[in-house]
Amino acid sequence: LQIIESESTVCIVEEHAAGGDLLKKIKKQSRINEIEARFYFRQLIEALMYLKKIEVVHRDLKCENLFLDACDNIKLGDFGFSRMMRNGDESHTFCGSRAYVAPEVLRSRAYSGYTVDLWSAGVVLFVMITGLMPYDDRFPRKMVEKQMQHRVTFPSRITLSDDVKQLIFAMLHPVPSERIPYDEIVQSAWLALTPYQFRSSSNIEQISPS
Repeated sequence: LQIIESESTVCIVEEHAAGGDLLKKIKKQSRINEIEARFYFRQLIEALMYLKKIEVVHRDLKCENLFLDACDNIKLGDFGFSRMMRNGDESHTFCGSRAYVAPEVLRSRAYSGYTVDLWSAGVVLFVMITGLMPYDDRFPRKMVEKQMQHRVTFPSRITLSDDVKQLIFAMLHPVPSERIPYDEIVQSAWLALTPYQFRSSSNIEQISPS
């Protein structure tokens, strides 16, 4: 990866996402089964934990900004809305796509830290395993009302484990301080037995979901 600059142009050379984005994969398959979703979600949480460590908030997390490489690993991209946020820092800026944005952002409340990314990650997980959005953003007022009531409706036609439902419910808490933190996510019943793995051409057959 490098930046090439001339008198009139700046070219940023980035890694090629041979697998496209996650939304494209979800649409192709209708949804992603829980076994495969665990692998992707564990990689996503690893990336978000790293951002938290270096005090960066992404603020535009969505399936379209999660890319897949040639070995089907998740790559977090599009940092156009990201910023440094240290402990105690607050922002009022509306960032991200409405369907993925935390209710405190939608309500124009001050927000701080990584909890906005936590919410968006919960939406991503819901979309992965159902192929649907948890909230209808065509009606913003009703959407926020449902979010603030901590209501999450899972489609009855899809069989989902109680563990993944409980995890999503814990991530989509309307009170930022009550959202399940990253360390508890990786230790949750749904994800605890899924260690972080990175597929390569040499090990892809070994760790691909059966």
